[in-house]
Amino acid sequence: MKRALKILLVSVIGCFLFLSILWVTITRWLPIVAKAYLPENVTFSLSQPVFQDDQLLINTLQLKAGDCLWFDAKESRFSIFPLHLTMNELTEDNQCLSQLPTTTAKKDDSPIEIVALLESLPDFSVVIEKAKISPWEEYQASIWLHRNGEKPLALNLRGDKLLLSTYITSDSQLVVEQFSIQLPDQEQRIDLNGELNLPLTTEDLPAKGSLATEFTLSQPQKQLYARLQWEGAQGTFSVFDKQTGQEITHLPWRVAPQVINITEGRWQWEESGIPFHGAISLQVANWQLGLNEMVISGRMNMMTEAQKGKANLVLSLPENKINLLDADIHFNLNGQLKYHDMVLDIHLPSRISGQLVSPSMSFLPGSLLRAYGRVSPTLLLQEARLPLAGTSLSAEGISGRLQAILKVKEQYWGNFAIHLDGQANKFTVDKGKWFWNYWGNAQLPALAARWDIKGQGSWQDTLITLNTLNTGFDQIRYGLLSMTATRLILTKPLLWQRDANKENLQGQLQLTSDRMQFGAASYLPKITVNAAIAGKSPADFQLKADLSTKDVGPIVIFSRWDGERFRGRARWPEQSVSAFQTLIPNDLGMTLREGKLFSQAAFSIGLTTGFVSGGHWRVENTGLWLKDGEISGLNFVLPWKLENSTWTLGEKSAVKLRIKQLNNLFELTDIRADLSGTYPPTDALPLKLSNVGFNLLGGEVHLDLLRWPQKQPATIRLHQIELSRLFTILKVTQFAASGKVNGELPFYLNNPEWIVKNGWLENSGPLALRLDTQFVESIKADNISAGSAIGWLQYLEISRSRTDVNITNLGLLTMKTIIQGFNSQEAKKREVHLNYTHEENIFQLWRSLRFGSNLEEWLEKNL
Repeated sequence: MKRALKILLVSVIGCFLFLSILWVTITRWLPIVAKAYLPENVTFSLSQPVFQDDQLLINTLQLKAGDCLWFDAKESRFSIFPLHLTMNELTEDNQCLSQLPTTTAKKDDSPIEIVALLESLPDFSVVIEKAKISPWEEYQASIWLHRNGEKPLALNLRGDKLLLSTYITSDSQLVVEQFSIQLPDQEQRIDLNGELNLPLTTEDLPAKGSLATEFTLSQPQKQLYARLQWEGAQGTFSVFDKQTGQEITHLPWRVAPQVINITEGRWQWEESGIPFHGAISLQVANWQLGLNEMVISGRMNMMTEAQKGKANLVLSLPENKINLLDADIHFNLNGQLKYHDMVLDIHLPSRISGQLVSPSMSFLPGSLLRAYGRVSPTLLLQEARLPLAGTSLSAEGISGRLQAILKVKEQYWGNFAIHLDGQANKFTVDKGKWFWNYWGNAQLPALAARWDIKGQGSWQDTLITLNTLNTGFDQIRYGLLSMTATRLILTKPLLWQRDANKENLQGQLQLTSDRMQFGAASYLPKITVNAAIAGKSPADFQLKADLSTKDVGPIVIFSRWDGERFRGRARWPEQSVSAFQTLIPNDLGMTLREGKLFSQAAFSIGLTTGFVSGGHWRVENTGLWLKDGEISGLNFVLPWKLENSTWTLGEKSAVKLRIKQLNNLFELTDIRADLSGTYPPTDALPLKLSNVGFNLLGGEVHLDLLRWPQKQPATIRLHQIELSRLFTILKVTQFAASGKVNGELPFYLNNPEWIVKNGWLENSGPLALRLDTQFVESIKADNISAGSAIGWLQYLEISRSRTDVNITNLGLLTMKTIIQGFNSQEAKKREVHLNYTHEENIFQLWRSLRFGSNLEEWLEKNL
C-alpha cells in the first residue's frame, strides 16, 4: 500500500512537473504545433500567458506571413466558463496577403454543411474593442460576435464610418438589420438592409434572398434606391430614382457552375436635360475557384444625342483575371460623346495594374482625347488634343509625358493656337509636380495684331511658376493708338501660390515697343514699360509700372485686375515740354522751345466695356516756334475722355487755351479760347468752340459760339481795328490809311457754297487815306487827266466807308467797297464818292501777302 502511494505520488509529481514544463515552454512548442495547421509560410507566436481574475491573459498574439505581420492581437483575455474572448486591439494588414502561397482546393475536400456547423457551435462571445484593417484604417470599429440560445449567431460592428448589425435565425435566415458605410473622402453614406436563406453547404449559393439599400448622390442631388433579389440561380439588380420611381439600372443575372452571366442589362441617366442610355453585358468565369482564378469580361456602351447628332461610346473588357494584389487588367474605351454643341472623341486603350485597393492605370500607345465644338455663342473650340500614350494615372496622380494642343476661335479676341508639352510626376491639382514648355501664336483682330508666345513653367504642389515668357506682337492698333514691334518678357519669374492660407501672386515683366503712335502724326519713340505684379491670384492682383522713352518719363502707372476689368491710373511727372516734341505732327511746323507739361489719366479695360480712359493735360508758360512766327506765354488745360474711339473734351470743365502773344505776320495778344464736346462730333454731341477772342491791330477780335457740325454761322466780330497798324505790317509804301474799323464776318465750316457770306466792315469814326507824293506825280506825268483825278485822293478824309465781304468755299473773295469823303487840302474841299470792287482767291492771296500791291495796281490802272 505504501509502495502504491509512493508510485502515485511520484506520478502526480511527474505529471505536475511535465505540465509545468509545458506551461513554461508554451511560447516555444505551441507555435511549432500550430504550424502544422497553418498555411505554408505562415507562423504563429504569442507572449507568455498568465492567469488573472479567473481569465487567461495573453499580451500578444501574432500571425506572420513571411516577414510581414499579418495579424497582431493586443491584451487578449480568455475564459472558459462562460466561453468568452476579449481583445483590446486587433490589427490586420492586407499587404501580407502577397506573402501567402497560391494553392487550389483538393478534390477530396468535402464541403462544409453550414447548418450542422452552426448547431455544433457552443455558446460563446468574442469582443474586439479596436479592429483595424490596413489600408482602411479610417474604418476601424469595435466587433462583437456571439452565439446563444435565441440567436444561433450574431455580429455587430460599431465605428464612426462603419456600422453593421446582422444575425442568423433558427430557420437559417441571414438577416441584415443595418449596414451603413461612409464612402472614402466623401460625406456620402450608403445604408443597406435585407435577408437571405443560408445555403446548405459552403459550395452552394443562398437559395433565395433580397437586399435593399438607399443612398443620396451629392452631384447632382438625387435620392437613389437599389435592390438585389434572387431565387434559385438567377435574379436581378436594379437601381431606382426614389423621387420619380424611374428605373436607372436593370441587370438580370444568372449563375451557372462555371460562369456568372449578366445579359441584356440596361441603364439610363439624364444630366442638364441631356439623356444618356446604354446596355451592359458581363461574364465572370471560374467564380468557384476563388477570387484569384476568376476571369471577367464584358461590354458597356453609352448613347448620347445632341445638336451634332448621335454618338456611341463603348467600354470593352476582354477576358482578364482579377488579382487583388497584382492586377493586370486590359480594357478599351472607344467612341464619341456629344453634349450640346460639343463633341469628344475618345480612344483609350488602357491597362490597370498593381493592387486593386490602390490601382494604377496606364494609357497604351494610341491613347488620345480630342474635343471640338462651340463652347459659347462667341467661343468656338476648333480642336483640343490630349495625347495620353505613355502616361499613367493612380490615386497619387498622373505621371509621364503630359502634353496638349489647343486651337480656339473667339469672336472678339480672334484665333489662338497653344501647344503644351511637359513631364508630370504623381501630379494632381495642387499636388505633385509638373514641368512644362509652352508655345503658340494667335491673330487678334480686336488689336489688328499677330501674336506669338513661348516659355517654360512648372506646377509643384500648390505653387505655379512661370519661369520664362517671351511674347510679341507685330503691331497693336486700338482706336487712335498703335504700337509697332511690341514684345513682352518676364524679368523675374511669375509665382502663384494657390494655398488658401498663403495665397500670393508676384512677378515682374517688361514691355518694349519701337514706336507708340497717337493718331496719324503724333508718337513716342522706342518705349519701355517695366511692371511689377503683386496680389492673390490671376483674378485679383495689382500692377505697378513705369513707362519711359529716351526723353519722356518715367510715367508711373498703378492698376488693378479684379477678374472682370483692368483698371488703373497713370501720372506723367512735370517736365520740360521739349521732351514731347514727337507728339506734335510735323506738318504743323511747331517746335517746342520752353515750358512745362504735366498729365494724369485713369483707364479701364473690360470685355464688355472695351478700353475707356480719361484725364487731363496741363501745359504752363510754354514757348514755341512756328513756320512763320512764334508763340510765347502759352497755357493749356485739356480735360479728356476716350471711349469707343470717341474723344470727349471738357466733360466737366472746358478745354482752356490762353496765349500771351502770337507773332505770325500779325501780332496777336491775350488769345483765349474754350473748347468742349466730342470728336468725331455728331449732331447729338457736337464740338463747341466758345469764348474766342484776341487783341489785334490795336483792337479786338471775337468769335461767338462755333458749333461743329454747324447749323448756323459763327460770327467773327472785329472791334476798333487800327488801319495804320495794318498798312504798316503790310509794308505798303505807295499809300497809307489811318482810323479804326468795326465789322462782322458770318463764318461757315460746312456750307456747300460759302466760307463767309454777307460779311461787312465799316469805319468807326473818321478815316484818312494818304497817297505817296512820288506815286501821284508819276501818274500825273503819264496821264494828266488821271493825275488830276488821283489828286483828289492824295489826302482823303473819309466820313463813311463800308465794305461787303463774301468768300466762296473755293476761296474766291469778293469785296465791294463804298467810300465817301473829301480832300481837305483842296481849296474847294471836293467830295469824293468811290466805289471799289475787288475779287481775289484768298488761298493765293494769303500765300502772296500782297494786299497793298494789288490795291496799288488797281488804283494805277483805273485812276
